[in-house]
Amino acid sequence: MTLPLEGFKNALYVNTGTYAVPVWTEIDLARDVKFTKNKEQIDATSRQSARTGWKASLGGLKDWACEFESLIPAAGETPNPGFAALVAAYNNNTTVDILRVRGGLVTEVGGTLYAQRVECHVLGGDEGEPLNDVATLSVKLVNASTAPVEGTAGDGDFTPNP
Repeated sequence: MTLPLEGFKNALYVNTGTYAVPVWTEIDLARDVKFTKNKEQIDATSRQSARTGWKASLGGLKDWACEFESLIPAAGETPNPGFAALVAAYNNNTTVDILRVRGGLVTEVGGTLYAQRVECHVLGGDEGEPLNDVATLSVKLVNASTAPVEGTAGDGDFTPNP
């Protein structure tokens, strides 16, 4: 029997270094992370194909998105550099380098965990301040001009698939 992967065993990082020499900082306040990959549907129906009673379709452009809630640091707390990098990218209209790791941490020794690296724009979201719960910030990341790169993570590094 195949066991399911528990969501909390995954990790989400932002690069606080450079693209060439990344420093992967966990977005440790993230929770309820959701990834979306889509491909547009292009209508390729012609009169000839319509005569059969069926539409014809093609796959179009792809997109990638990540949405999550982040806990907001308490007053007087220094935000994690990952949280601060997301806020700075949003405020400055810049992109962030994101690493998604499934089933462990990028620092796993000898790890060959599934990972995706994506250059992203940070889109805004709602802030929640419920009376009987923690304050949260909704975050949405969408791929910038580059496609996600799949690979493996471990020993503090990301290795793209050949």
